[in-house]
Amino acid sequence: MRDIDSQAAARVLRSTGFNFLRRGADLTLSMSGAKWRLVDETPETFTFRPVGPAGAPLPAVPGEEMTLRLADVQGITWDRLPRQQHRSQVRFHFHSGELWTFSARLDDSLLD
Repeated sequence: MRDIDSQAAARVLRSTGFNFLRRGADLTLSMSGAKWRLVDETPETFTFRPVGPAGAPLPAVPGEEMTLRLADVQGITWDRLPRQQHRSQVRFHFHSGELWTFSARLDDSLLD
């Protein structure tokens, strides 16, 4: 596992559609059926939108975006699962104990 900053996370998360998994502070687990991609970033937030079959973000629809407040995030990490050669994960570790995981096949050069 490697710590990354928000700029590196943004570069990676803009690159393709990601599977999204949320582990709550109470250890509940949910996985989205959609793939998600970063569509907007400010110094305070990241906004994600579902992507279509070609991988491009779908048009904005009220209630179908996810906004992550960076002030709520304790740290951001990147890792690759030991059994998978190409699938990587970007994880947002929240102060509350919640964990957001974005997983996809990634080009490691995006992290530099």
